[in-house]
Amino acid sequence: MSTEVDRTVRAAVALLAALTDDQPVHRRSDLLALGITDAVQSAMVRRGALVRLRHGVYALRDVVDASTPVERHRIDLAAAVAGAREPVWAFGLSAALTLGMPLPVAVPEKIALVRPSGGDERALRRESRHRLAIPGSRITTGPVDAAATTTVRGVPVVGPGLAALGAATELTSPRWRTAVLDAALWQGATADDIRRLIDAWRHLGHRAELIEAIGRARPGAQTVLETLSRLALVERGLPEPVLQQPFYDEAGLIGYVDMWWPSLHVIGEADGAVKYNSRADIVKEKVREDRLRATGEAVVRWTFEQIEDNPDAVAARVWRAARRAA
Repeated sequence: MSTEVDRTVRAAVALLAALTDDQPVHRRSDLLALGITDAVQSAMVRRGALVRLRHGVYALRDVVDASTPVERHRIDLAAAVAGAREPVWAFGLSAALTLGMPLPVAVPEKIALVRPSGGDERALRRESRHRLAIPGSRITTGPVDAAATTTVRGVPVVGPGLAALGAATELTSPRWRTAVLDAALWQGATADDIRRLIDAWRHLGHRAELIEAIGRARPGAQTVLETLSRLALVERGLPEPVLQQPFYDEAGLIGYVDMWWPSLHVIGEADGAVKYNSRADIVKEKVREDRLRATGEAVVRWTFEQIEDNPDAVAARVWRAARRAA
């Protein structure tokens, strides 16, 4: 038989479920503001509807249990931020993941947070003794510009430039460092912005590697496949391509191509696994390619597996297409 407490708990769960997308965790004070009393909160915990993630920070059990590893990382980030006693933001690999940047790992092992250093720059050169301590976290101190931060689905996060910079310091692959910086450029940061951040965040280390990576980064790469392809082909002697070049014919805009080598009269298209979801997509892309070829440019396509497993073969195909176009 349903009791009054059961009905109250169900109503509270329904209320929180409607907020979950933008507010994955809830502090005790948040729940009280929604009219969910301490007694109801205790009943929700006892019945397994609410799980305690941090002291005074809760999430719906169904949401936690149904979350993917990426979603769980976001929930843990939100819980850590909600449990902090000072302003903190997602940083490093956690920030890159939150902003949808490409990473060579599915989910970071630890959540990464950053807190502002204020005016005492000595804090950057010694071990932090601040009261903020969150288990399973990597906490960095630095000159955070709060105006450049944002919130993504309930998680406060630093801007794309600083997110990519923090992530790049944790990556060992030069290609992946460039890929995450490419993503920051695509999301609105500029190379000059990132160079200034490299100077301001010297305490992160890896300065030479970061400068090299931003020197190789280019705005215009929409996917990690495009970045890795560009780097692999340039390393094999091809000139730097123009990215996201629009092409037109008498009917109007044909589309934006992934890469274009104007001196070679070759268009390069990197085909991701999710690019074509149906037969209609394939037919539409075939028509688009025919229109591109009609402009006089050759078109070369490749997949992730082809550029990763045999980049020499892809580069050879581009050179052959250039000779045919000539």
